[in-house]
Amino acid sequence: MTIFIRLWKSITSINFLSIAIASVIVVMTGTVGIHFIERENFPSWFDGFWWTMTTVTTVGYGDFYPQTVPGRLLGIFLFLFGIGVIGVLIGKIADGASAFKQMQREGKLLIKRSGHYIYIGWSNKVKKSIEEVLANEADAYIVVIDDREEHPFEHDHIAFVQGDPTDEATLKQANLLEAARVAVFADPTLDSTLLADAKTLLIASAVEGISKAENVNIHTVVEINNESHIPKFEHISIDDFILSNDSVSLLMAKAVLTPGTSNLFRQLLSKQHGSNIHEVKPKAEWKTYEDAQHALAKEGMNLFCINENMNFLHDNDAALEPSDRLFVIASDEVYEKFKLHIV
Repeated sequence: MTIFIRLWKSITSINFLSIAIASVIVVMTGTVGIHFIERENFPSWFDGFWWTMTTVTTVGYGDFYPQTVPGRLLGIFLFLFGIGVIGVLIGKIADGASAFKQMQREGKLLIKRSGHYIYIGWSNKVKKSIEEVLANEADAYIVVIDDREEHPFEHDHIAFVQGDPTDEATLKQANLLEAARVAVFADPTLDSTLLADAKTLLIASAVEGISKAENVNIHTVVEINNESHIPKFEHISIDDFILSNDSVSLLMAKAVLTPGTSNLFRQLLSKQHGSNIHEVKPKAEWKTYEDAQHALAKEGMNLFCINENMNFLHDNDAALEPSDRLFVIASDEVYEKFKLHIV
């Protein structure tokens, strides 16, 4: 019994490639051997392959079986040796799959996707933001970077990278250079807003450092707690600032001064409620702001902002440039219909 245990341990310690090669040799030996030994009972190569596979993986189905002594000796060889080798192969495949899932859960895998969104930090706000992105883009792929030990939100479209987001290696593991956007969230575990914004600045600086070193433009969005800290980010390229505390305060003030406006903002901020904000590219026939406004109104879309200018109505005669970004309020149905019309 001890001999068999030692033999089994020796076999299981062999590397995967050697076991895979041994398995192929066993299957080929059984397939070719039985076909030549009992050609009448196993007239085709596939019959021999079928019998070999059912022998080494099960007890056989009985539809094919050797009827000569040499054929049965080959069967005994497959019973004693083949089943063990194939069993070890299957075990190693299962172990490999389990190890892969474990590494995935612990955020140890290298991200090879491109065009993905990187979210740095984890909190209920991050989860809510991810859910909103996936509601808007069903095929979006998101990579979460955080120093927690395990994946915080297991989902087919969400990967996890465990590590320090200020570390270049961690950012590159998330394939930062091929990401579509990077969103840096304020750390909710820090009591001091100054420390939280300082950490955000450090992370954003790390992102900018890689961006400049590789000469790749990385669109970065950061959440900060205090508006007065924005000038501290001037030395790095930040595309959008989200004011965490001020946003809530201002929305509360609007709701107090103008009851009902909170519902309007909720509709605009979430795809799951009412009309949404969409971006439209200028058509060649739209020469002025006014042309764009009238044309979009006929399509059922309300133009409310051009680039970052919400007071464009005072400049109706201003020339519309091909690079201008037009933001409209419209239902998803109207917007999708408009996109189909212009394609």
